[in-house]
Amino acid sequence: MNEQVAIFRSDKILSHVDRVHDWLDNKNPPPITLEIDLTNRCNNNCPKCIGFRQPLVDMENPKRIIKEVAKFGVRGIIFSGGGEPLLHPELPECVKYASSLGLDVAVISNGLAMTKGMAWKLKPYCTWIRISLDAYKPETHERVHGVKDCLKIVKENIKSLAKATGRATIGVGFLVSELVLDEMLPATEFCKEAGVDYIQFRPFHYDYTPIDKQLKQCLKLGTDKFKVLYSKGKYDDMKHKEDRGYSICYGQQFASVISATGKMYVCCHFRANERFCLGDLNTKSFAEIWNSRQRQAAIRRIDLTKCVPFCRCNSFNKILYSIKQKKEHINFL
Repeated sequence: MNEQVAIFRSDKILSHVDRVHDWLDNKNPPPITLEIDLTNRCNNNCPKCIGFRQPLVDMENPKRIIKEVAKFGVRGIIFSGGGEPLLHPELPECVKYASSLGLDVAVISNGLAMTKGMAWKLKPYCTWIRISLDAYKPETHERVHGVKDCLKIVKENIKSLAKATGRATIGVGFLVSELVLDEMLPATEFCKEAGVDYIQFRPFHYDYTPIDKQLKQCLKLGTDKFKVLYSKGKYDDMKHKEDRGYSICYGQQFASVISATGKMYVCCHFRANERFCLGDLNTKSFAEIWNSRQRQAAIRRIDLTKCVPFCRCNSFNKILYSIKQKKEHINFL
């Protein structure tokens, strides 16, 4: 059960050897990826979402920020949340604009507002789009996403997105808990029939639910055109309860978050936590924030013992920690 594709390989950070080399040389290279929250409004009410801690606002003048980060050297933008990015009226225009500047663009959505018209506007300019499904029965989808009678709409929107013309890879995310174990297989069957490129199973950060039996059935549905994926690294670490293997978060150098208020944060798990605010793009430029004392102070406050154990940066941190260690006899492989 080791089915993976390149889009989820942690060693892809080595594709940015120039940035990694600068970091090793104690320079301050630009981030590779930025998450941008265009809005903190949402049409779902997920019980485990951190959105309730944030003010309900739409980002003002997002094109200015997109232009600034592109000029600074960011390579990829993920429009996510925060809130539901499709609720921001300028999302299609922002996606097209970011793409025109040479940025790779992605969108993560709950799918409720992913109408046929929206799909046709986004798909030609995105590198990938992922819909968070997370359940397959109406009653469990309601419990997971906190809204009634929307699963049918989301499923139809996924089909429309898969059929729309465009270059984007289309995926479906599925967070697994005990509640939805028996829904993994029918969700996989649906995704294959709908024509998406993959379904990915992921655990909640603090909730290890063994999926071996269900995953084995789902993997049988995989083909060259439809991939059944899972977060192998996270599941392995959670199963064996391994230590992090590193003592400093290095991943924050290569990825960051811009909230809908215009404030930047160390990572997605620190949204709206002012202790980890890097600066405010309403008053300072991206370059000023990235090179600021405030950012360095926020980084120093990171206490890994209090961080989410299997966060997005975890797998990158393992690689970066290994690279940073002094090597001997380097010409003998």
